[in-house]
Amino acid sequence: MKHWRWLVVAVGVTMLCAVPVVSAQWPVDQPTIDVATLEARIASSAATPFEGLFRSRGGLRLPDLGRLADEVAPFRQTHRVRIWYVGPESWRTDDLLVGGERGVYREPGTIRLWDSGRRRVIESPRDTTEPPRIPRLMDLAPSELGRRLLHDADGETITAIGARRIAGHVAAGLRITPATASTTSTITSIDMWAEPTTGLVLGVEVRTTGTAPVLESAFEDLTLRSPLLAVVRFPVGEVAAELQQTNSVDPIETLASLPAGVIPFPDSVGGLARSDDGATGVATYGDGLTRVWVAFVPPGVLGRRIAALPRTQRPWGGEAALIETSLINVMLVRGQGYEVIVAGTVTVAELDRLAGSALGAGVSG
Repeated sequence: MKHWRWLVVAVGVTMLCAVPVVSAQWPVDQPTIDVATLEARIASSAATPFEGLFRSRGGLRLPDLGRLADEVAPFRQTHRVRIWYVGPESWRTDDLLVGGERGVYREPGTIRLWDSGRRRVIESPRDTTEPPRIPRLMDLAPSELGRRLLHDADGETITAIGARRIAGHVAAGLRITPATASTTSTITSIDMWAEPTTGLVLGVEVRTTGTAPVLESAFEDLTLRSPLLAVVRFPVGEVAAELQQTNSVDPIETLASLPAGVIPFPDSVGGLARSDDGATGVATYGDGLTRVWVAFVPPGVLGRRIAALPRTQRPWGGEAALIETSLINVMLVRGQGYEVIVAGTVTVAELDRLAGSALGAGVSG
């Protein structure tokens, strides 16, 4: 009889594990919503509260970047993240780790990064507008990633695709195809699926030249309700931990905090007009999903691993370290006491052209 009991338990566990797979394969009726309406609802979905669990997978092959390893991990690894979202200035994410917790708490005026393994809290002031920065796991939540990609897709081709069932919800699909996909962009297409009523994006797939998405994110569990405020607030005073206070939490934020005008960025680079507001120390060029960023980094900020990357002679006549991936390519050029970063969702050939134009325009001077 005992053997039969274990058999019943085994069958029960197998059926429970199979439920998500089976439910994902259920037939899905196409929601009756047109592309323009779905776009508008996605654009306004930042006001939709929810709580859930999402999985993101990054497939970028990156070298050892030393002190920036944690920051770029979401683009090269798989993460499962629990999220509680009240609004743009009130949310919490927990990266589900083995034997530890790494969380981010966003509250009005403040962001806190909590690492239970190191028993450390990093606290930084925030206003309603986030500065340019290295993307965090929150930025890879389908709800955030999809909305921001669609916002940046002005001028690109957007079409409807088949619906999917994601986390128990029927989601209408959109495909974004960059106008420059066949020439200079690394991105060939972006597919996303959104809950039709709220516009909340439930799944995103970013594709380059490979057969599998280079970046994908989807909810595994989702409830459309507002979390308790007590859940999204960090328990200050209740956790014994080292507190570090800083004005920025990564090197790009530090650069972005430089006053406007300190760096003489040109108005255009290689025919791409500057598209940011000029109020930070990081310049953005281009529009749509094909963009290039230029930044100046003081010596030592990026760490020894990055400084030691090999330099090669580039077609535009100078030397640069190249970090090449299927999605984002980066060049680092030394000049005038700075490390100049030129990075973008463009091919290496296009990045060489733009880097040569930027340096020729006096960016390194």
